Amino acid sequence: MHKAGHDQGKVPSGAPMQRSARLGNIALVLTSMLVSFLAIEIGYRLVAGLPVLRLANWRTEQIVMVNLGELKAIPDPLLGWTNKASSYNEDGYSTLEYGVRKNFEETTIRTGGMLAAGDSFTEGWDVKDDESWPALVEKLTAVPVVNAGTGGYGTDQTILRAEQMLPIVKPKILLIGFHEIAIVRAGFSTFGAPKPYFTLENGELLYHPPTIAEPRQTNTMGRTTVREVREALGYSAFADYLFSRLNPNFWHGEGAYDLYQKSGADEVAVTCALLERLKRRADQDGIRMMLFLQYYATLILGSDRPGPHSQAVAACAQHMGIRVVDQFASLRAIVAPNPDLIHDYYWFFDGVFAHMTAKGNQHAADLIHAALRDWLPAIEASRPVAPGADDAAPH
Repeated sequence: MHKAGHDQGKVPSGAPMQRSARLGNIALVLTSMLVSFLAIEIGYRLVAGLPVLRLANWRTEQIVMVNLGELKAIPDPLLGWTNKASSYNEDGYSTLEYGVRKNFEETTIRTGGMLAAGDSFTEGWDVKDDESWPALVEKLTAVPVVNAGTGGYGTDQTILRAEQMLPIVKPKILLIGFHEIAIVRAGFSTFGAPKPYFTLENGELLYHPPTIAEPRQTNTMGRTTVREVREALGYSAFADYLFSRLNPNFWHGEGAYDLYQKSGADEVAVTCALLERLKRRADQDGIRMMLFLQYYATLILGSDRPGPHSQAVAACAQHMGIRVVDQFASLRAIVAPNPDLIHDYYWFFDGVFAHMTAKGNQHAADLIHAALRDWLPAIEASRPVAPGADDAAPH
């Protein structure tokens, strides 16, 4: 009986082996997951053209591009943000009063010529002052072009900016630059930063000023753990690619605020209503108006036609009598037979296409120049000598 009781208290001899087997299985699963993840990471980097061995926090690098607080912008109660004025001069980028980007060596805003408004593609990110398409249009036409483009703007902000600058510039021609994603931004109340937005109430436009939401609680244990996991995943280029598309607020946000908040507005309907309002004002002032449509390189490479938002806005603009110039077809004709040529027209940084090169902006300027050539004689006949014109580059 004593022996039997003693035997019952013993740990079965197979238990350590079972624990060892379980630990071995767990280690095998974790190793398999790690190897699979590394294979996916390496494969993605090879396909995307990224350095395979580069150790970098891809998430935090993208934050600099996403958060407007890191850029050359300052808050604005009407527009959400605007460019720093006059004193800003860095890396080939310089501004005049009202945050207008310089084209050449002008020292003040020149009136009586053309006004260009748009987002970063109009402003000319990634190129020098004299390589933006507004500057290149000025070179081609010998008519001053005031570049009021501002990075990150939606179509709603672009039109507000144009309306703000019209009495200052007093242009004869108004050039509105819309990028495909700028139309989408008109359906957001926050896009990288709080922005104004419009809704249509009984057919009337209703302006909503930019507002900052109340911050969320961010110092809980759960949120702290999530941030630490996100920080570790940031060193994966594939995780950055995946989460920035699946949940940009989680991936790029700092926890207290969402970087992207939809307003619920119909972005195409709002954009078309704002264009109609701007066209009425332009007609009253005798200003000719042109809409210029631009696109990301990925769409030029991957589609045979513009996106539905751009097509819809182009159609409503033409119906209003706005002259429309679209960069899609001519770029598509260039790169469809030889996709590698896209690198001549768009910058390519760390596997991601960015803004247009000087050659891409020259292509844009050539299209615009051809479309407005019949308007130029009337401008030359009526244009006064502009203040600061002596300081501008010769044409």
